[in-house]
Amino acid sequence: MNEKKEKIIKASIQLFAKKGFSSTTIQEIADECGISKGAFYLHFKSKEQLFNRAFEYYIDTSMQSIEKIRKENQHLAPREIFQKQIAEQFQHFAENKDFIILILSENIIPENQQIKKHSKTVKKQMNDEIQISLLATYGQQIEPYITDLSVMTQGIIQSYVQLLLLQDHIQLSFDELSSFILDRFDDLVQGLLRSKTKPILNQAIWEDEAPSAVSLQEELRLLKLEHLLSDDTLVSIEVIEEELAKDEPRKPVIQGMLTNLDMCEDPAVLRVVEQLKLFLQ
Repeated sequence: MNEKKEKIIKASIQLFAKKGFSSTTIQEIADECGISKGAFYLHFKSKEQLFNRAFEYYIDTSMQSIEKIRKENQHLAPREIFQKQIAEQFQHFAENKDFIILILSENIIPENQQIKKHSKTVKKQMNDEIQISLLATYGQQIEPYITDLSVMTQGIIQSYVQLLLLQDHIQLSFDELSSFILDRFDDLVQGLLRSKTKPILNQAIWEDEAPSAVSLQEELRLLKLEHLLSDDTLVSIEVIEEELAKDEPRKPVIQGMLTNLDMCEDPAVLRVVEQLKLFLQ
């Protein structure tokens, strides 16, 4: 993402959080960024598209910060890394509290299919990251319970996040809170291993069904409609669209185009690429 586009997204997050989505105008966003209204449209086709990108940016930066902690702290014990990751989640939510409240209050996720789909994708990524941390902290002995533990972990963290969102007067140390939560994970793990209870969930709950050619054509149509794409990316997408429209799409042709799209840095393009890869399996 280029610097100008990121600046517009960051400014929009602040304005949307302060004034609400409906009350914020494109001119106000442009003024905040020190650009003309015309320059705004060079990066985004509408305020609605900008909001989608802003939501995705917020979610993606949260995910990236958690992954970064694991990658940059390999010298620490797995438990310490896990604690830092939990604390970072609370910190990120606190820094974007008004924007989160806006999303929840305007009931945006259920109504916006694109945001809903992106949320599902990131939810799976978050689950993968939490499972990595759980296994690194507690070892392979928890493998039978890894799905249940991941769900419980996310549930505990989300419950505290909701409390912090709704109760302004509560002031907590995120380091202390993450340490306390991790101690409770110890209790959960020890209890499960001691009781040898049969797991409730398995990894199959996270597996996505292969998308249909028709649904992928719609994904690609929206991708072209809502994103400013390079000529090379557009050419690859149009070739894939032609194949998907056939009764028997040639998968080697689609695979060849995916090799080109894999080099694209746009998260929206890469998400569609993952869906296309599922289709090819």
